Amino acid sequence: MPITLNRRSLLQASAAAGLFAVYGAQAQGASTGLSDLTIAVTSLPVSLDPMGANSNDSERVSQNLIENLIFYDFGTKQLKPGLASSWRRLNDLTLELDLRQDVKCHDGSQFTAEDVEFMLGAVRYGSADAQGPGYTTAVSFLGTIASVKAVERFKVRITTKSTDPLLELRLASWMGQIPSASGFRKAENWEKWGLSVVGTGPYRIADVRPGQFIRFEAFDGYWGEKPSIKSFTLKLTPEAAARTAGLRTGEFDIVTELAPDQFKALAGDANTEVVGGPIRNIRALVYNSQHSVLKDARIRRALNLAIDRQIIVDTLFDGKVTVPNGLQMQAFGNMYVSEHKATPFDPDAAKKLLKEAGYDGGEIAYRYLKDYYTNEVTTAQVLQQMWKAVGLNVKLSLVESTEQVLAAGQGISNISNAAYYPDPLGQIFRLYGKGGLIPSRKQWSNAEFDKVGEDLLSLDHAKRRAASARLLDIYEQDPPGTYLHTLPMFYGKRRKIKWTPNDTAFMDLRAGNLQAG
Repeated sequence: MPITLNRRSLLQASAAAGLFAVYGAQAQGASTGLSDLTIAVTSLPVSLDPMGANSNDSERVSQNLIENLIFYDFGTKQLKPGLASSWRRLNDLTLELDLRQDVKCHDGSQFTAEDVEFMLGAVRYGSADAQGPGYTTAVSFLGTIASVKAVERFKVRITTKSTDPLLELRLASWMGQIPSASGFRKAENWEKWGLSVVGTGPYRIADVRPGQFIRFEAFDGYWGEKPSIKSFTLKLTPEAAARTAGLRTGEFDIVTELAPDQFKALAGDANTEVVGGPIRNIRALVYNSQHSVLKDARIRRALNLAIDRQIIVDTLFDGKVTVPNGLQMQAFGNMYVSEHKATPFDPDAAKKLLKEAGYDGGEIAYRYLKDYYTNEVTTAQVLQQMWKAVGLNVKLSLVESTEQVLAAGQGISNISNAAYYPDPLGQIFRLYGKGGLIPSRKQWSNAEFDKVGEDLLSLDHAKRRAASARLLDIYEQDPPGTYLHTLPMFYGKRRKIKWTPNDTAFMDLRAGNLQAG
């Protein structure tokens, strides 16, 4: 059913829904005594190898299963030793890392420099000349790497094609995880490997039932501090009502993707609480510039001017998320361009652009999934009404898979733009620059954008910041889509479980962040 676009009625409806504030992220009380954790999720990952699927549900498992050479500390925001005990820059292009010598993989093999060389080599990842099955997914993350060489059994050198100020952060982030080479060799094929991944993390894969659940068990041979639980299970539970009901009855210990209007289902229950909030990610739209209507940038700009992002934030998210200033995040620190002027809400300007473009009411298909993103369905309905108000003919279509979203005739689709490392290289250029997800899908590309983005690899801060500012402007002028709001990750959990979400999609169930036994 369409949602009527009226600020007053939307705000009143939101208030009437009785949205409740998020409780503190740190639960208090005694240990739970739990040994097996059940987590209700809206979707299951199709691959547990990061290079198999760049998705929020894959990232959810992440370092619980496969680890990085360098660890990122979510508390201090600093890098610390991971599978590598130390590292050093030999020159502007070469990083040398010493590996721990006490690390066992889940299959019992010892983790060595050969694992790093092989898993970042031609068979799994590859290069532009010899692309492996993971290349298309990982190239925008690791594309600066020229070679990976095991120089000793526990020493590896990584050489880049050009200067890269963020190489260490890349190795500590999503796509930088290193699985077991021996496990990979034993896998029958790439697809089966995706659901049988062998890593070095505190948990290993125990049971996979596609369309039902994935169970992970604690790895007895883990080199670090052992987790406090014996296992955790991701159970597919698409319906929000079923997730919240299961949490209240004790069927589930944690549930994911809560929306603020669902908080009331848990209010007044002394055994449950809501944790989490906005993560280092922006909920966005993608416009297919090959579409017969959207190939005109003026129509894409009109789409953006017609969106009242603050209404979405205030009504659908109870003000618990924010409207970003362009496709960037304040987590970027001194690379954040505070003077950037983001697209305003200006329906009159949108109508003017449509008239200039000679828009004749051509239909634009907007395909979306059933709340893969929090409030995805409702947001699509609200957006359709906003666009209708300025004369845009957008047709909504609820589909069942990403493949259907991207099938022929695509116009508008949903996306989240994660900043896997807090820098423009980790977000706007990774996604929209040469080799990024959007150009690889042939939805949009811009030659100036690609050229300017090369300066982000400079070691000169002023040059990097100027490049970031120009990329933000190009994004506004020749829009590949638009930003809506910071992406939230709200969880419901049993109050006695001591677990703290971080500012990414990764659910850290490692020792030190989960006490449940």
